[in-house]
Amino acid sequence: MHNMLRLAEEGGSKLQASRSAITRLISTAILAAGMLATAAAVAFAAEPRPWLCRDKPVFSSSGPMTYDASMRGGGHWVMTFMRFDPSGGHDGFTVFDSREVSGQVTGTLERGQWYAVGMYREEGRWVCAGPAQENHQFVAGIVRDLCYGTADGGCDVKMIVRESGQGAAQNPAVN
Repeated sequence: MHNMLRLAEEGGSKLQASRSAITRLISTAILAAGMLATAAAVAFAAEPRPWLCRDKPVFSSSGPMTYDASMRGGGHWVMTFMRFDPSGGHDGFTVFDSREVSGQVTGTLERGQWYAVGMYREEGRWVCAGPAQENHQFVAGIVRDLCYGTADGGCDVKMIVRESGQGAAQNPAVN
């Protein structure tokens, strides 16, 4: 009887040790998963996500276009050009080109409908520009004349989209 009691006590302590090891293992796994999720969120936040911006000025042309974006204010700005396709991309938007705007940047766009989103860097994250302001004055060859700012009515970046042959030479894409 004494041996049986001693075996039961040893078995109980082994069982308790096993439970403790399993609890530590689960806690470690949960902590690692949380750290991985946090690191992924921080890394993802470092990339601009223009499809989440509310203001997505749209323009279109039956022929190719050129654009010219120039910095008028300060900060770190990116212009992103997207197309809408309900079956793909991010919330239906597919990013075709993203350009850092420091000074002046030019490029070309194929014919069709495009969305141009301005974003600026603030405290380590990308922020959507305020609603773009448009110059409504008609000028032959100009498809859109837009200003993007950190606040409504601002013009930190001015972008002019022209019919093909009306713009400057293309700068290489920055990705």
